[in-house]
Amino acid sequence: MKGDAITAGGKVLKTGPKSKIFVNFSDHGAPGLIAFPSSYLYADALQQAIDYMDAASLYNEMTIYIEACESGSMFPNLKADQRVYGVTASNATLSSWAAYCSPDDMVQGVEIGTCLGDLFSVNWMEDTEANNPLVETLDVQFTNVQTLTTASPVMKFGDFSFMSEPVSDFEGNNDGTATWIEKVLQMVPAGASSKANQSTLWDSRDVKMNYLHRKV
Repeated sequence: MKGDAITAGGKVLKTGPKSKIFVNFSDHGAPGLIAFPSSYLYADALQQAIDYMDAASLYNEMTIYIEACESGSMFPNLKADQRVYGVTASNATLSSWAAYCSPDDMVQGVEIGTCLGDLFSVNWMEDTEANNPLVETLDVQFTNVQTLTTASPVMKFGDFSFMSEPVSDFEGNNDGTATWIEKVLQMVPAGASSKANQSTLWDSRDVKMNYLHRKV
């Protein structure tokens, strides 16, 4: 996020003062941290990165969606005038939930044997696909996703001054299409839009138990 290619060990953002950035994170979490496969990112380190980006004029506006348990604990010090808008799948104390779990994990007639997505993430992606991203605003999307995500309390943090901007400013391509989201949604059952909360849901921490139970 800081754009430091020397220490990052991988791809970095190459942005400037006019950039509008969208960050989507989906994995495990716990109070005060989110988890990568081999490391953790703590809430204070995330805030330090945002502060650095702000001071270095590496963005104009930034939207961050976090899908993880206790993800609402990641923005305790996000400022209301920092031009950063954060949305989380849950609050600081509750788990997020997986959706389309067995036996609702059918893809082209085949049961995959695991959950196909997370309720919050599926809801915002399906919402983006179902609406015109050039017209729908961040504010409307938040309301829709908060309503549909029935198993955990979706939260918002930071700067709400640009929530009237269209979703396409952050998600999708410059022409308003959302082809990358469509590719992700290829795994979601046909006709499933706005029905994720009616599928079989599991606490994200119990997904492996669901998988093993189905194997038995």
